[in-house]
Amino acid sequence: MAKKSPGPQKLPVKNAANVRSDNEKLLRALIVLFILMGAAAALIFGLVALRRALFTSNPRFQLREVVVQAEGYWQNRSAQLSSRLGIRLGDNLFEIDSGELRKRLSAIPSVENCEVTRILPDTLKLRVVERIPRAVLANPQGRWVVDENCVVIPRAESMSAGRSLPVILGISDRSLEGGMVLPALQPVMEIIMQVAQNFRDIDIKAVHMREPGKINLILTYRSQKVCQVLIPTGSKDVNLLLTALQSAILHAERRGDTRGVFDLSFDGNVIIR
Repeated sequence: MAKKSPGPQKLPVKNAANVRSDNEKLLRALIVLFILMGAAAALIFGLVALRRALFTSNPRFQLREVVVQAEGYWQNRSAQLSSRLGIRLGDNLFEIDSGELRKRLSAIPSVENCEVTRILPDTLKLRVVERIPRAVLANPQGRWVVDENCVVIPRAESMSAGRSLPVILGISDRSLEGGMVLPALQPVMEIIMQVAQNFRDIDIKAVHMREPGKINLILTYRSQKVCQVLIPTGSKDVNLLLTALQSAILHAERRGDTRGVFDLSFDGNVIIR
């Protein structure tokens, strides 16, 4: 005989009491969640209000003085520098973004390094390390100077006042702007820095890169002999070339040789013309 197939099975059905209990648990969980969210919001609001009361809205921390520590142009120019950076006396010290302020200060061409410090309750200190001008660009009265890293600086905002600097000729000052870097001047700046550090008897007056691959210097030796010097741009040891130049000038003086053109383009040999 064929077996009878089982009839449809009945699923267990929760009774009304169980359903009501689950709904109550869900409701209680939602209430607890809303209470916690409200408490967190109240805490955040309270902390913001407390910060405003203690710091950002506290008249005790209003900016009353800007101190500039520098050793060049920006020394004793706190009002000018504050105006340049958008700093206003009376602003709250804690609402001044020191990171943004440091970025704006670093963007000034004559500034090489800087620090911004809050001094409670009412002072902002700006420490500025300025770039040192090593040469004037275009002409002796040029508007631009350059430091050893080939960074262009407005002469009016540099520490070059009263200093005699070499002049780099053959550059149009119309294309220059503060903060730009001129990598093509790196060989020239290397020579200028070597002379400044190690060859005090040599005083470079002017530099011209008129010949491809050569740097043309006009200089004085011991403030007396005027010389024209040709140095190759690809030299790996500038110090050695300058030592050879100094020896050649001394040797020429001892022999009474009045010729003034010294060509160092021949593998360390000095040709006098």
